[in-house]
Amino acid sequence: MAVILAFMGFILSSHQWILFLSGLTPLEGLIIYYIILYVTLYILSQLGLVVLGIKIKEPLQTFGLLLITFAFFIVVDWESAYVQYVTIGSLEGASPVFLQSEDGAVFWVWQQLLPAAPVETWRILTYVLTPFILTLIGGLIASEKIKLG
Repeated sequence: MAVILAFMGFILSSHQWILFLSGLTPLEGLIIYYIILYVTLYILSQLGLVVLGIKIKEPLQTFGLLLITFAFFIVVDWESAYVQYVTIGSLEGASPVFLQSEDGAVFWVWQQLLPAAPVETWRILTYVLTPFILTLIGGLIASEKIKLG
């Protein structure tokens, strides 16, 4: 695993990769990031991953775990335009790559959906409502209390 992570670090920190990401929207970059994360979690689940006493064995459980992980990183990443707004006083000027994080992409999506809303509304939707809903759904899926399909 150490060699695999080192190899991934080498590739995913290359100039070409970062410049490729720089040309994507926050949502597009996040989707690529989460494809990588899902594949990693799926491989770990096949190797016996257990989370909070629940053996992750089904692809749908991996998806539930992915939703919980997504919600967690919304809350602790601090890489959104909102952080730019709080620290610099402007929503503009951050590299698109920074905004391809969980909170960056979710904040961006809320901005696109509700362009006239105040910044504080986008903050509450991003950092409170979205993680709450994703964790609830992800926990139910990972614990197999609900099944999709």
